[in-house]
Amino acid sequence: MGDDGFGGVLRDLRSAMGGLFSGGTLDETRIVTLEVTFGLIGWLAKADGVVTSHEAEFANRLVEELNLPTKGKAIAQAAFLRGQHRKIDVAVEVTRFLALHPKGSPEIRRLYDTLLRLVAADGRVFKHERVALETLTDAFGLPRSVIDARLTMIRGEAAG
Repeated sequence: MGDDGFGGVLRDLRSAMGGLFSGGTLDETRIVTLEVTFGLIGWLAKADGVVTSHEAEFANRLVEELNLPTKGKAIAQAAFLRGQHRKIDVAVEVTRFLALHPKGSPEIRRLYDTLLRLVAADGRVFKHERVALETLTDAFGLPRSVIDARLTMIRGEAAG
């Protein structure tokens, strides 16, 4: 995917995720949302054993696109590193998110789509990434069939 396509994906994410983080202050809901979002991004990015440059750029540009305050950037970076180093429990993180944003909510869809876009950022899905996506999908209580359906849609958006 070229830079223009990648930038377009990030602009879409900013509009989708931005609603979770808009406003000048970071209240407890926004802090938990940041911690969970970037913790899961870090965890998923390292699923195949290495964080690729595409995945690191995805996370870094998402932080920038969200226009987070300095404290928010620090929270996002720390959460990403915890996830990358496997210092999070995916089920616990999803439960924290679901406590704030119920199943079926737009926030769940936004987070799930962000995670799928991360995997799609380098144009391929490795076996360990697929297993990680299945773990996340199960934790969110979604049918696994949604993985391929959403990835197909995301790839179509990137191509168009």
